Amino acid sequence: MACRLLLALCLALAAGCASRGEIDRFSTIRDVSPREAFVLPQSGGPAVVGVLEQRYRNGVEQEIVLAGGGGVGAQNTIRAHFIGPVDRSTSGRTELSERSLARADIAGELRREFPGVAMRRSPLYVQNRYGPFGFATGRLGSTNCLYAWQRLSGTDHATLLLRPRGIINLRLRQCEAGATDAQLLATMYGLGVNAFLNHFSWMPYGDPPAPSATLGETGAPLYPEPLVAAADTIAPAAPAEDPAPRPPPPRRAARAVAATPPDALRPEPLPQPTGPAVPPPPGEAPAYPAPAPAASPPGPTGARSEGDGTQSAARPVVAPPMICSDGRLMGTEGC
Repeated sequence: MACRLLLALCLALAAGCASRGEIDRFSTIRDVSPREAFVLPQSGGPAVVGVLEQRYRNGVEQEIVLAGGGGVGAQNTIRAHFIGPVDRSTSGRTELSERSLARADIAGELRREFPGVAMRRSPLYVQNRYGPFGFATGRLGSTNCLYAWQRLSGTDHATLLLRPRGIINLRLRQCEAGATDAQLLATMYGLGVNAFLNHFSWMPYGDPPAPSATLGETGAPLYPEPLVAAADTIAPAAPAEDPAPRPPPPRRAARAVAATPPDALRPEPLPQPTGPAVPPPPGEAPAYPAPAPAASPPGPTGARSEGDGTQSAARPVVAPPMICSDGRLMGTEGC
């Protein structure tokens, strides 16, 4: 029996000597996928191009690299600290600071992040969906820079053993050429936390807000928002514009005649005809009164004589046909 145990021990030692050790790194920083970022900008904001992650004894830090940047010192980044009960087996050896922010800390961060840029802290009170935050702005040439900071902590001063705990520290560094302060602040307003620590005591957001005191009470009506009809909220679709304006269609002659006043439809009188008189067909009366015959040259008898020497009677002169304004012949009843 002892021989068998000795043989098994020798085999184990031989296998251990033959096995190879895994390569480890001195640095605790590792590159993770942009999809694993703890904090993400809003849709349409700057894109996430890389994430560097480092683990500590009491939390995890991520430096989220954003697209863009004005070339002022460094690149655009979001630095997120998640502090809370983490797994000790995968944590680092150092710890993240859990104390609240101080004015001197922000001044030191501004000098370190923006060397040579005069950054001014804003005295305005602002807040996003997670609560209030502070920010400072500065300009270098045509490049405008923003540095914003925010701390989320549910119960910093609680003394219970099983108190909800957890801290999220956020820093936004962003510089863009030609951007305004409002455009840079839009990134801070649109940030969304995309991760959490899987522990029962993790609660960096504090207690949820209580419902309104008038909820369920009489004399306090609640109305849907907005109080307008659905058809009023939908804007009518704008008509599609043609690439080239089309000329207006030509108006028809009939419409022009119908729109003309009755006085304008009366034909203008034609000049009196000249020349020899043409008699009408037999059995028909002239449609228009014949004009007075032209005066004949004076003679001994006062009438023109034919070739046989006899005097002929005066013949009526037929007027030319009248033409309406639309091109038709005028009848007996007019146009």
